[in-house]
Amino acid sequence: MTLLNRVRLQPLTRLKLEGAVKTCSINTVVMLNLDMILKVTWVMTTVGFAVLLSDYLRLRQQECRNTTDAEGPPKLPDRDYVQQGSSVWCWGDNNTDRMCKFSNLCFSPQHQHFVFFHGEQTMTHGIHNRFQPALVDLSSVPDHNTQYFQYVDLPVSALREFKKVKIYPRTSLIFNRFNPDNLMHVFHDDLLPIYSTLRQITASDLDLFNLNTRLVVMEGWRPGEFVDLYQMFSTEDLVFKQDLVNSEELACFTNAHVGLSKATTWYQYGFKVPQGPKDNITVTAREITQFTDFVCTRLGIEKTDNTESKYIVLFSRRLNRLIVNEVDVTIALAREFDMRVVTLSMESHTVPQQIAVIRKASMLVGVHGSFLTLAMFLPPGAVVVELFPYAVNPEHYEPYKTLANLPGMKLTYTAWRNTEQQNTIPHPDNPWDLGGIAHLDPAKQDAILRSKEVPRHLCCRNPEWLFRIYQDTVVDIPSFLKTVHTAFEDAETNKQSTCQDEFKKMYPGQVVDLTCQTVQSSDGHVGLQLSWQPPWNLPYLDAKDTKYEVWIQEQGKASYMPWILPFTSHVFSERIGAGLDYNVWVRCIVDDTVVGPFADAVQCSTKGS
Repeated sequence: MTLLNRVRLQPLTRLKLEGAVKTCSINTVVMLNLDMILKVTWVMTTVGFAVLLSDYLRLRQQECRNTTDAEGPPKLPDRDYVQQGSSVWCWGDNNTDRMCKFSNLCFSPQHQHFVFFHGEQTMTHGIHNRFQPALVDLSSVPDHNTQYFQYVDLPVSALREFKKVKIYPRTSLIFNRFNPDNLMHVFHDDLLPIYSTLRQITASDLDLFNLNTRLVVMEGWRPGEFVDLYQMFSTEDLVFKQDLVNSEELACFTNAHVGLSKATTWYQYGFKVPQGPKDNITVTAREITQFTDFVCTRLGIEKTDNTESKYIVLFSRRLNRLIVNEVDVTIALAREFDMRVVTLSMESHTVPQQIAVIRKASMLVGVHGSFLTLAMFLPPGAVVVELFPYAVNPEHYEPYKTLANLPGMKLTYTAWRNTEQQNTIPHPDNPWDLGGIAHLDPAKQDAILRSKEVPRHLCCRNPEWLFRIYQDTVVDIPSFLKTVHTAFEDAETNKQSTCQDEFKKMYPGQVVDLTCQTVQSSDGHVGLQLSWQPPWNLPYLDAKDTKYEVWIQEQGKASYMPWILPFTSHVFSERIGAGLDYNVWVRCIVDDTVVGPFADAVQCSTKGS
């Protein structure tokens, strides 16, 4: 091709280039300096010009993609997002174990109700017993009538009645805090369940650090002093019910998860029966440790070395439930155990500061109260000592004992109880919610004052319980130190225990290649020779002892003959008869306690022997 022929390509080249440029952006058109390119073509070969065009088009297409990605899809009017209607997917049999995911779940500030718009694209899955008594519990506290979630049904045509619509994109978790002013409730009822729920949503712990998650808090309380702890779990600013109510806009959440998982809670507060550990507790140290590690990472608290745990933490209350002789107790602990004693209080330390100190402590000491929930941040092998005022039985109030004894926690718990009435300072003239009893009739006051133990009771306003728990206490140091000594001894014993934690167990699989054949001894007796191979995952279990359980059942009979053997081949002749059919099962047992599944039954026969 001659230079003249190459120049004659100019009009076609101009068209192609301009077309490429014009399709690069919806909003702008960048005109190319074609004169510069034409000048270049006079001194370039055909191949060189083709390369120039190819590189230019490639770069412009890349710029086009980047521009389009940055701008995102064309933005629809907010109302159009909801026009397709709402949808919901639920799993669980009733409100206490059910959780739901919604698309386009809205909240009407005027009516203060959630709204579900029924349209052509609406789906409802898992909706049953919706009003018995509710669809979902908004809190992790089960079946509490102030925590029920419901929504109001509307046709999508009713959307026109709402003048303004605000869309909340990405993932929103809608829930109620149970009692955001109490640290025990904050951690046990809210933060741990939020963590567990988000883990279920994301199926990953790492995703929690990057997830575009919004927490929508609907119980109506003020933000509270612990609001920053909730903010750890949200990449967006928290949305409170009052924010929605004060707005004139219909708030619509494009991807809303409603309710909190109850899998990590371990205590019930006595609404129907006196307080105590939950039935069927499922949480273990694994979930607690994953949660505390996450919290410490979010708070910038460094991971600790267990060898650093060389001091005692004493929690000091400044307003009520005082340890009257706190200085003497502190000195006695330091002298008796030759350890430094660190004093913490809500008034002098933030929660992150308290966690950072507790994370390295050998022992945590405090009067019964919400602060002790931070025992979950103690290192393995630490001791928890809970002090109880006069007439308060430790066996009736066990949230922190239950926490310390969760499988795998490796904490040693003990309680000290003031049994000397002269060592208590009550406050009968306090307000009723701080233990005062002056508002009661004289006979009731006298009965409370003469009582030596608070009887079991329901939550939440029992006057005798409040009166006793808000007493100040003079700690009897000899009996207290004796209690602590026993706890330290128990802790040493627990450290030496080699029991495998339940939550860390790995189970052997099925035995493989199970075979049987009939054998006959020299004296004419028949037997079954069984052989099998170990489970294929056995080498990965670090098993110290391996056995096999064998069941042999004559067909047609309900009973079976069991054996436990240390080997994988054996001839069974006891109670084995000729001319019979048998079913045989084998399973592996590791370290005497970890039992694997039975392999599929094998049929054996001695017929014809």
